[in-house]
Amino acid sequence: MTNDRTQGDVTTKIGWIGLGDIGTRMVKRLLAAGYPVTVYPRGGGLDDVTTGGAKLQPEYARLGSDSDLLVVCVYDDAQVRSVLFDNGALAAMRPGSVLALHTTGSPGLMRELGEKAPPGVQVLDVTFSGGPADVEVGGLTLMVGGDADALERTRAVFDTYAARIYRVGALGQGQLVKLMNNLLLGANMMNAVELLRMAEGLGFDTTTVARIIQASSGASYAMRLFQNQPVAKIMDASRHYLEKDVAVALAAAEESGLDVSAFAATAAYYAKR
Repeated sequence: MTNDRTQGDVTTKIGWIGLGDIGTRMVKRLLAAGYPVTVYPRGGGLDDVTTGGAKLQPEYARLGSDSDLLVVCVYDDAQVRSVLFDNGALAAMRPGSVLALHTTGSPGLMRELGEKAPPGVQVLDVTFSGGPADVEVGGLTLMVGGDADALERTRAVFDTYAARIYRVGALGQGQLVKLMNNLLLGANMMNAVELLRMAEGLGFDTTTVARIIQASSGASYAMRLFQNQPVAKIMDASRHYLEKDVAVALAAAEESGLDVSAFAATAAYYAKR
């Protein structure tokens, strides 16, 4: 392909599955940097990325076989299994190619992907922290588990939308760090919500209180979210993600025999309704 982007001796043809809000913005950053990206047509951002130059491939297996780097950015473990196992994308990948998972899910599934990958295919769990605005400026933080060489071969790709890339260990370890982060975020969100409800009960405007606390010693990323929008709006938008991530984080900790009783209130707060 004439618009292939070369990193050292590696020519990277990128396949992409998952065009939600974050995934769409990531692909647009890659296209702007000159990478050839072929997407599976799923997700609300399809028109945006095709307008920007992305090609379409409606067969998962064909997308897997054609990609040097296949990136999966879907919601949960069930969707990862459907795409990679049931629809054959993983089995079709070629020796020398890399599979990168942006999905936040179970560390066990990441290790299973590594075990079931075809010979010569390397798997990275590339979890991220940050939102749409961070993608827009290339400001995400990535937590990567997997082979160091595979990360170095693909680092320039991830640099298009990340400012910080940390390799934290073996396959699955990226998920563990991300899940710990999200468990703490969930606890902090819970505490911020309950405090603002108390403030409302005392007759205060919640956004004003959030701004004051954010400028004081009680500041946190969680409280920052409530400075400009109502509590209910923020929680409605984030709760389903936190329900998933808190449950997976606690399950992974319990699997390892760790005491998670300190997070009992957080677990109860985010128990699925």
